[in-house]
Amino acid sequence: MKNSAAILALVLLGALGIPLIVLPHAFDAFRLPKELALRAEGVLLVAAGAVAIVIGARPRVRLDRWLVLPSIALLWMVVTATTSTNASVSWWRVVAGVATLIVFIATMYCAENGRAFLPLIAVPLAAAVVNAIVDVLQELDIWMPFGVEPDVRHHFQCTAFIGNPNEIGSYLAVATLACIAAATADRSRRKWFASAAVLLVAGLIASQTLTALVALIAGAFVLFALVSLKQAVRVAIAATIVAALLVVPIAPLRHRAMNMMTWLRTGDYNSLLTERLTPFVAATLMTADRPLLGVGPGAFGWNYYAYKLRAEQRYAPLRNAWSRGVNFGEVHDDHLQLLAESGVPGYLIFIALLVTLGAISLRRADDSPPRRFATLLALPLVVLWFVLSLAQFPIETTAVRMLIVHFAALCAAWRPE
Repeated sequence: MKNSAAILALVLLGALGIPLIVLPHAFDAFRLPKELALRAEGVLLVAAGAVAIVIGARPRVRLDRWLVLPSIALLWMVVTATTSTNASVSWWRVVAGVATLIVFIATMYCAENGRAFLPLIAVPLAAAVVNAIVDVLQELDIWMPFGVEPDVRHHFQCTAFIGNPNEIGSYLAVATLACIAAATADRSRRKWFASAAVLLVAGLIASQTLTALVALIAGAFVLFALVSLKQAVRVAIAATIVAALLVVPIAPLRHRAMNMMTWLRTGDYNSLLTERLTPFVAATLMTADRPLLGVGPGAFGWNYYAYKLRAEQRYAPLRNAWSRGVNFGEVHDDHLQLLAESGVPGYLIFIALLVTLGAISLRRADDSPPRRFATLLALPLVVLWFVLSLAQFPIETTAVRMLIVHFAALCAAWRPE
Protein backbone atom coordinates (compact mmCIF):
# COMPACT_ATOMS: atom_id res chain seq x y z
CA MET A 1 0.00 0.00 0.00
CA LYS A 2 2.82 2.42 0.86
CA ASN A 3 4.50 1.60 -2.44
CA SER A 4 1.29 2.38 -4.34
CA ALA A 5 1.06 5.70 -2.53
CA ALA A 6 4.66 6.55 -3.44
CA ILE A 7 4.10 5.77 -7.12
CA LEU A 8 0.86 7.78 -7.14
CA ALA A 9 2.65 10.71 -5.50
CA LEU A 10 5.38 10.63 -8.18
CA VAL A 11 2.82 10.46 -11.00
CA LEU A 12 0.85 13.39 -9.56
CA LEU A 13 4.03 15.39 -8.91
CA GLY A 14 5.06 14.91 -12.54
CA ALA A 15 1.60 15.85 -13.84
CA LEU A 16 1.65 19.02 -11.75
CA GLY A 17 5.32 19.97 -11.95
CA ILE A 18 6.35 19.31 -15.56
CA PRO A 19 3.94 21.90 -17.06
CA LEU A 20 5.03 24.51 -14.49
CA ILE A 21 8.79 24.05 -14.23
CA VAL A 22 10.84 26.88 -15.79
CA LEU A 23 14.45 28.04 -15.42
CA PRO A 24 14.12 31.73 -16.37
CA HIS A 25 17.82 32.47 -16.83
CA ALA A 26 18.76 29.28 -18.67
CA PHE A 27 19.50 29.22 -22.40
CA ASP A 28 16.47 26.95 -22.89
CA ALA A 29 14.18 28.11 -20.10
CA PHE A 30 11.13 25.99 -20.97
CA ARG A 31 11.70 22.80 -22.97
CA LEU A 32 14.93 21.47 -21.46
CA PRO A 33 13.84 21.72 -17.78
CA LYS A 34 10.61 19.87 -18.63
CA GLU A 35 12.50 17.14 -20.50
CA LEU A 36 14.93 16.71 -17.61
CA ALA A 37 12.04 16.60 -15.14
CA LEU A 38 10.41 13.85 -17.20
CA ARG A 39 13.59 11.77 -17.16
CA ALA A 40 13.94 12.33 -13.41
CA GLU A 41 10.36 11.16 -12.90
CA GLY A 42 11.08 8.03 -14.91
CA VAL A 43 14.17 7.27 -12.82
CA LEU A 44 12.30 7.83 -9.54
CA LEU A 45 9.43 5.59 -10.64
CA VAL A 46 11.85 2.78 -11.50
CA ALA A 47 13.62 3.33 -8.18
CA ALA A 48 10.30 3.12 -6.31
CA GLY A 49 9.53 -0.17 -8.03
CA ALA A 50 13.03 -1.51 -7.28
CA VAL A 51 12.74 -0.58 -3.59
CA ALA A 52 9.38 -2.35 -3.43
CA ILE A 53 10.93 -5.51 -4.85
CA VAL A 54 13.83 -5.38 -2.34
CA ILE A 55 11.56 -4.97 0.68
CA GLY A 56 9.19 -7.66 -0.57
CA ALA A 57 6.28 -5.37 -1.44
CA ARG A 58 6.49 -5.75 -5.21
CA PRO A 59 3.67 -3.82 -6.90
CA ARG A 60 1.22 -6.08 -8.68
CA VAL A 61 1.16 -4.78 -12.25
CA ARG A 62 -0.94 -6.86 -14.57
CA LEU A 63 0.34 -7.47 -18.08
CA ASP A 64 -2.25 -5.35 -19.82
CA ARG A 65 -2.57 -5.89 -23.57
CA TRP A 66 -2.75 -2.11 -23.92
CA LEU A 67 0.99 -2.01 -23.22
CA VAL A 68 1.81 -3.95 -26.40
CA LEU A 69 1.56 -1.13 -28.94
CA PRO A 70 3.43 1.48 -26.82
CA SER A 71 6.18 -1.12 -26.31
CA ILE A 72 6.32 -1.79 -30.05
CA ALA A 73 6.58 1.96 -30.66
CA LEU A 74 9.54 2.19 -28.28
CA LEU A 75 11.17 -0.86 -29.89
CA TRP A 76 10.85 0.75 -33.32
CA MET A 77 12.47 3.91 -31.93
CA VAL A 78 15.43 1.76 -30.88
CA VAL A 79 15.64 0.22 -34.37
CA THR A 80 15.53 3.58 -36.15
CA ALA A 81 18.00 5.11 -33.67
CA THR A 82 20.43 2.30 -34.54
CA THR A 83 20.24 3.23 -38.23
CA SER A 84 19.93 6.99 -37.64
CA THR A 85 21.76 9.63 -39.64
CA ASN A 86 22.70 11.19 -36.28
CA ALA A 87 22.85 8.48 -33.61
CA SER A 88 23.74 10.80 -30.71
CA VAL A 89 20.60 12.89 -31.23
CA SER A 90 18.39 9.86 -31.80
CA TRP A 91 19.49 7.95 -28.70
CA TRP A 92 18.60 10.93 -26.51
CA ARG A 93 15.12 10.78 -28.04
CA VAL A 94 15.00 7.08 -27.17
CA VAL A 95 15.78 8.00 -23.54
CA ALA A 96 12.81 10.39 -23.63
CA GLY A 97 10.70 7.59 -25.12
CA VAL A 98 11.68 5.20 -22.32
CA ALA A 99 10.78 7.80 -19.67
CA THR A 100 7.44 8.46 -21.39
CA LEU A 101 6.58 4.75 -21.44
CA ILE A 102 7.52 4.38 -17.76
CA VAL A 103 5.20 7.26 -16.81
CA PHE A 104 2.44 5.78 -18.97
CA ILE A 105 2.73 2.39 -17.23
CA ALA A 106 2.88 4.01 -13.77
CA THR A 107 -0.21 6.13 -14.51
CA MET A 108 -2.14 3.05 -15.65
CA TYR A 109 -1.03 1.24 -12.47
CA CYS A 110 -2.22 4.10 -10.24
CA ALA A 111 -5.56 4.30 -12.06
CA GLU A 112 -6.26 0.55 -12.13
CA ASN A 113 -9.79 -0.43 -11.07
CA GLY A 114 -10.92 3.21 -11.01
CA ARG A 115 -8.57 4.23 -8.21
CA ALA A 116 -7.60 7.86 -7.51
CA PHE A 117 -10.19 9.18 -9.99
CA LEU A 118 -10.33 12.76 -8.73
CA PRO A 119 -6.61 13.48 -8.11
CA LEU A 120 -5.50 11.87 -11.38
CA ILE A 121 -7.83 14.21 -13.29
CA ALA A 122 -7.79 17.31 -11.09
CA VAL A 123 -4.01 17.66 -10.60
CA PRO A 124 -3.00 17.97 -14.30
CA LEU A 125 -6.01 20.21 -14.90
CA ALA A 126 -4.95 22.45 -12.00
CA ALA A 127 -1.56 22.96 -13.66
CA ALA A 128 -3.36 23.76 -16.92
CA VAL A 129 -5.61 26.32 -15.22
CA VAL A 130 -2.55 28.05 -13.75
CA ASN A 131 -0.98 28.22 -17.22
CA ALA A 132 -4.23 29.54 -18.71
CA ILE A 133 -4.53 32.32 -16.13
CA VAL A 134 -0.88 33.35 -16.58
CA ASP A 135 -1.28 33.39 -20.37
CA VAL A 136 -4.33 35.68 -20.14
CA LEU A 137 -2.50 38.01 -17.72
CA GLN A 138 0.45 38.16 -20.10
CA GLU A 139 -1.70 38.88 -23.15
CA LEU A 140 -3.44 41.69 -21.25
CA ASP A 141 0.01 42.98 -20.22
CA ILE A 142 -0.97 42.80 -16.55
CA TRP A 143 1.84 40.49 -15.41
CA MET A 144 4.96 39.46 -17.31
CA PRO A 145 6.72 37.01 -14.93
CA PHE A 146 9.76 36.59 -17.17
CA GLY A 147 10.29 40.25 -17.98
CA VAL A 148 9.82 42.07 -21.26
CA GLU A 149 12.01 41.98 -24.37
CA PRO A 150 11.58 45.32 -26.19
CA ASP A 151 12.64 43.87 -29.56
CA VAL A 152 10.19 40.95 -29.46
CA ARG A 153 6.52 41.25 -30.37
CA HIS A 154 4.36 41.17 -27.22
CA HIS A 155 2.28 38.14 -28.26
CA PHE A 156 5.38 35.98 -28.68
CA GLN A 157 6.39 36.79 -25.09
CA CYS A 158 3.09 35.38 -23.80
CA THR A 159 4.36 31.91 -23.04
CA ALA A 160 2.83 31.06 -19.64
CA PHE A 161 5.06 28.28 -18.27
CA ILE A 162 4.99 26.22 -21.49
CA GLY A 163 7.26 27.94 -24.00
CA ASN A 164 5.49 29.80 -26.84
CA PRO A 165 1.91 30.68 -27.90
CA ASN A 166 1.52 27.65 -30.19
CA GLU A 167 2.66 25.22 -27.52
CA ILE A 168 0.49 26.78 -24.83
CA GLY A 169 -2.46 26.61 -27.23
CA SER A 170 -1.89 22.91 -27.94
CA TYR A 171 -1.47 22.16 -24.24
CA LEU A 172 -4.65 24.01 -23.25
CA ALA A 173 -6.67 22.37 -26.03
CA VAL A 174 -5.89 18.91 -24.61
CA ALA A 175 -6.64 20.07 -21.07
CA THR A 176 -9.95 21.68 -22.10
CA LEU A 177 -11.17 18.53 -23.83
CA ALA A 178 -10.31 16.42 -20.78
CA CYS A 179 -12.08 18.95 -18.56
CA ILE A 180 -15.24 18.76 -20.68
CA ALA A 181 -15.12 14.95 -20.50
CA ALA A 182 -14.72 15.10 -16.71
CA ALA A 183 -17.63 17.53 -16.36
CA THR A 184 -19.82 15.21 -18.42
CA ALA A 185 -18.73 12.03 -16.64
CA ASP A 186 -18.74 13.24 -13.02
CA ARG A 187 -22.12 14.86 -12.37
CA SER A 188 -21.35 15.58 -8.71
CA ARG A 189 -18.43 17.85 -9.60
CA ARG A 190 -19.77 19.20 -12.90
CA LYS A 191 -19.77 22.85 -11.78
CA TRP A 192 -16.12 22.71 -10.73
CA PHE A 193 -14.97 21.14 -13.99
CA ALA A 194 -17.18 23.49 -16.04
CA SER A 195 -15.66 26.52 -14.28
CA ALA A 196 -12.16 25.20 -14.99
CA ALA A 197 -13.11 24.66 -18.64
CA VAL A 198 -14.11 28.33 -18.96
CA LEU A 199 -10.70 29.43 -17.68
CA LEU A 200 -8.94 27.00 -20.01
CA VAL A 201 -10.89 28.26 -23.03
CA ALA A 202 -10.00 31.84 -22.10
CA GLY A 203 -6.33 30.89 -22.07
CA LEU A 204 -6.69 29.04 -25.38
CA ILE A 205 -8.29 32.08 -27.02
CA ALA A 206 -5.54 34.29 -25.60
CA SER A 207 -2.93 32.04 -27.22
CA GLN A 208 -4.47 32.78 -30.65
CA THR A 209 -3.47 29.29 -31.83
CA LEU A 210 -5.86 28.55 -34.69
CA THR A 211 -4.90 24.88 -35.10
CA ALA A 212 -5.49 24.22 -31.39
CA LEU A 213 -8.92 25.90 -31.55
CA VAL A 214 -9.93 23.85 -34.59
CA ALA A 215 -8.62 20.65 -32.96
CA LEU A 216 -10.58 21.35 -29.77
CA ILE A 217 -13.78 22.05 -31.70
CA ALA A 218 -13.36 18.79 -33.65
CA GLY A 219 -12.67 16.80 -30.48
CA ALA A 220 -15.52 18.43 -28.55
CA PHE A 221 -17.96 17.74 -31.39
CA VAL A 222 -17.10 14.02 -31.29
CA LEU A 223 -17.38 14.02 -27.47
CA PHE A 224 -20.87 15.53 -27.52
CA ALA A 225 -21.85 13.23 -30.40
CA LEU A 226 -21.02 10.27 -28.17
CA VAL A 227 -23.59 11.61 -25.69
CA SER A 228 -26.18 12.85 -28.18
CA LEU A 229 -25.87 13.63 -31.88
CA LYS A 230 -28.53 16.34 -31.64
CA GLN A 231 -26.65 17.96 -28.76
CA ALA A 232 -23.43 17.78 -30.76
CA VAL A 233 -25.05 19.60 -33.70
CA ARG A 234 -26.39 22.31 -31.38
CA VAL A 235 -22.98 22.74 -29.77
CA ALA A 236 -21.29 22.87 -33.19
CA ILE A 237 -23.68 25.60 -34.38
CA ALA A 238 -23.18 27.58 -31.16
CA ALA A 239 -19.40 27.18 -31.36
CA THR A 240 -19.39 28.37 -34.98
CA ILE A 241 -21.40 31.47 -34.06
CA VAL A 242 -19.17 32.22 -31.06
CA ALA A 243 -16.04 31.72 -33.15
CA ALA A 244 -17.35 34.07 -35.82
CA LEU A 245 -18.20 36.68 -33.18
CA LEU A 246 -14.73 36.36 -31.65
CA VAL A 247 -12.95 36.90 -34.97
CA VAL A 248 -14.54 40.33 -35.50
CA PRO A 249 -13.55 42.15 -32.25
CA ILE A 250 -10.17 40.46 -31.71
CA ALA A 251 -7.83 42.23 -34.12
CA PRO A 252 -5.14 39.52 -34.47
CA LEU A 253 -7.75 36.86 -35.29
CA ARG A 254 -9.58 39.19 -37.67
CA HIS A 255 -6.41 40.13 -39.54
CA ARG A 256 -5.34 36.51 -39.74
CA ALA A 257 -8.69 35.43 -41.18
CA MET A 258 -8.55 38.19 -43.80
CA ASN A 259 -4.97 37.34 -44.71
CA MET A 260 -5.79 33.65 -45.06
CA MET A 261 -8.57 34.44 -47.50
CA THR A 262 -6.19 36.61 -49.54
CA TRP A 263 -3.42 33.97 -49.55
CA LEU A 264 -5.87 31.27 -50.59
CA ARG A 265 -7.23 33.42 -53.41
CA THR A 266 -3.76 34.34 -54.70
CA GLY A 267 -2.28 30.85 -54.30
CA ASP A 268 0.30 31.93 -51.72
CA TYR A 269 0.28 28.55 -49.98
CA ASN A 270 3.50 29.13 -48.06
CA SER A 271 2.01 32.15 -46.30
CA LEU A 272 -1.23 30.23 -45.79
CA LEU A 273 0.80 27.57 -43.99
CA THR A 274 2.57 30.28 -41.93
CA GLU A 275 5.90 29.85 -43.74
CA ARG A 276 6.04 26.10 -43.06
CA LEU A 277 5.83 24.76 -46.60
CA THR A 278 9.62 24.37 -46.82
CA PRO A 279 9.91 22.02 -43.79
CA PHE A 280 6.84 20.14 -45.08
CA VAL A 281 8.53 19.54 -48.43
CA ALA A 282 11.86 18.74 -46.74
CA ALA A 283 10.17 16.08 -44.57
CA THR A 284 8.51 14.59 -47.64
CA LEU A 285 11.88 14.36 -49.41
CA MET A 286 13.43 12.67 -46.36
CA THR A 287 10.62 10.10 -46.37
CA ALA A 288 11.14 9.46 -50.07
CA ASP A 289 14.86 8.87 -49.51
CA ARG A 290 14.45 6.61 -46.43
CA PRO A 291 10.87 5.26 -46.45
CA LEU A 292 11.54 2.23 -44.25
CA LEU A 293 13.66 3.56 -41.38
CA GLY A 294 13.56 7.34 -41.75
CA VAL A 295 16.43 9.65 -40.83
CA GLY A 296 16.20 8.70 -37.14
CA PRO A 297 14.31 10.01 -34.07
CA GLY A 298 14.96 13.71 -33.56
CA ALA A 299 17.20 13.89 -36.65
CA PHE A 300 14.90 16.02 -38.81
CA GLY A 301 16.52 19.27 -37.65
CA TRP A 302 20.02 17.92 -38.24
CA ASN A 303 19.13 17.00 -41.84
CA TYR A 304 16.86 19.96 -42.54
CA TYR A 305 19.19 22.41 -44.25
CA ALA A 306 20.43 19.96 -46.89
CA TYR A 307 16.87 19.00 -47.74
CA LYS A 308 15.73 22.62 -47.60
CA LEU A 309 18.12 23.40 -50.46
CA ARG A 310 16.70 20.50 -52.46
CA ALA A 311 13.17 21.73 -51.75
CA GLU A 312 14.06 25.22 -53.00
CA GLN A 313 15.66 23.78 -56.12
CA ARG A 314 12.49 21.83 -56.85
CA TYR A 315 9.98 24.57 -55.96
CA ALA A 316 11.22 28.03 -56.96
CA PRO A 317 8.68 30.08 -54.86
CA LEU A 318 10.29 28.74 -51.68
CA ARG A 319 13.45 30.70 -52.51
CA ASN A 320 11.57 33.90 -51.67
CA ALA A 321 10.11 32.63 -48.40
CA TRP A 322 10.45 34.87 -45.35
CA SER A 323 11.68 31.86 -43.38
CA ARG A 324 14.36 30.95 -45.91
CA GLY A 325 17.15 31.57 -43.40
CA VAL A 326 15.46 29.64 -40.57
CA ASN A 327 16.81 26.20 -39.70
CA PHE A 328 13.63 24.38 -38.60
CA GLY A 329 14.23 21.93 -35.77
CA GLU A 330 10.73 20.46 -36.12
CA VAL A 331 8.47 19.98 -39.14
CA HIS A 332 5.47 21.60 -37.38
CA ASP A 333 3.45 18.60 -38.59
CA ASP A 334 3.84 15.42 -36.54
CA HIS A 335 2.43 13.26 -39.32
CA LEU A 336 5.21 14.31 -41.68
CA GLN A 337 7.81 14.29 -38.91
CA LEU A 338 7.00 10.72 -37.93
CA LEU A 339 7.27 9.65 -41.58
CA ALA A 340 10.57 11.49 -42.00
CA GLU A 341 12.17 10.29 -38.75
CA SER A 342 10.75 6.79 -38.31
CA GLY A 343 9.67 5.79 -41.80
CA VAL A 344 6.34 4.38 -42.92
CA PRO A 345 6.34 1.59 -40.26
CA GLY A 346 6.76 4.17 -37.48
CA TYR A 347 3.82 6.19 -38.80
CA LEU A 348 1.65 3.06 -39.09
CA ILE A 349 2.42 2.25 -35.44
CA PHE A 350 1.23 5.76 -34.53
CA ILE A 351 -2.01 5.27 -36.47
CA ALA A 352 -2.49 1.88 -34.80
CA LEU A 353 -2.12 3.56 -31.39
CA LEU A 354 -4.74 6.15 -32.32
CA VAL A 355 -7.17 3.50 -33.58
CA THR A 356 -6.71 1.35 -30.47
CA LEU A 357 -7.23 4.33 -28.16
CA GLY A 358 -10.24 5.60 -30.09
CA ALA A 359 -11.88 2.14 -30.01
CA ILE A 360 -12.32 2.51 -26.23
CA SER A 361 -15.17 4.95 -26.91
CA LEU A 362 -17.05 2.27 -28.85
CA ARG A 363 -17.51 0.14 -25.73
CA ARG A 364 -20.54 0.35 -23.50
CA ALA A 365 -19.72 1.91 -20.12
CA ASP A 366 -21.56 1.68 -16.82
CA ASP A 367 -22.50 4.74 -14.78
CA SER A 368 -19.23 4.91 -12.81
CA PRO A 369 -17.37 8.21 -13.46
CA PRO A 370 -14.05 6.53 -14.39
CA ARG A 371 -15.67 4.31 -17.06
CA ARG A 372 -17.74 7.17 -18.45
CA PHE A 373 -14.70 9.43 -18.51
CA ALA A 374 -12.69 6.84 -20.47
CA THR A 375 -15.36 6.23 -23.09
CA LEU A 376 -16.18 9.93 -23.44
CA LEU A 377 -12.57 11.08 -23.83
CA ALA A 378 -10.78 8.34 -25.82
CA LEU A 379 -12.09 8.95 -29.35
CA PRO A 380 -12.35 12.76 -28.98
CA LEU A 381 -8.73 12.80 -27.71
CA VAL A 382 -7.68 10.85 -30.82
CA VAL A 383 -9.48 13.32 -33.09
CA LEU A 384 -7.93 16.30 -31.31
CA TRP A 385 -4.46 14.68 -31.42
CA PHE A 386 -4.78 13.86 -35.13
CA VAL A 387 -5.93 17.37 -36.09
CA LEU A 388 -3.45 19.09 -33.80
CA SER A 389 -0.61 17.12 -35.38
CA LEU A 390 -1.43 18.51 -38.82
CA ALA A 391 0.13 21.88 -38.03
CA GLN A 392 1.82 21.42 -34.62
CA PHE A 393 4.20 18.95 -33.00
CA PRO A 394 2.61 17.71 -29.75
CA ILE A 395 4.74 14.55 -29.72
CA GLU A 396 7.93 16.63 -29.69
CA THR A 397 6.74 19.04 -26.96
CA THR A 398 7.19 17.50 -23.51
CA ALA A 399 4.36 19.33 -21.74
CA VAL A 400 1.81 18.56 -24.47
CA ARG A 401 2.98 14.98 -25.01
CA MET A 402 2.86 14.12 -21.33
CA LEU A 403 -0.63 15.56 -20.91
CA ILE A 404 -1.84 13.43 -23.84
CA VAL A 405 -0.02 10.38 -22.42
CA HIS A 406 -1.52 10.98 -18.96
CA PHE A 407 -5.11 11.05 -20.17
CA ALA A 408 -4.52 8.22 -22.67
CA ALA A 409 -3.27 6.10 -19.75
CA LEU A 410 -6.41 6.93 -17.75
CA CYS A 411 -8.60 5.94 -20.71
CA ALA A 412 -6.72 2.66 -21.05
CA ALA A 413 -6.89 1.88 -17.32
CA TRP A 414 -10.57 2.82 -16.91
CA ARG A 415 -11.84 1.34 -20.18
CA PRO A 416 -14.92 -0.91 -19.97
CA GLU A 417 -13.99 -4.58 -20.25
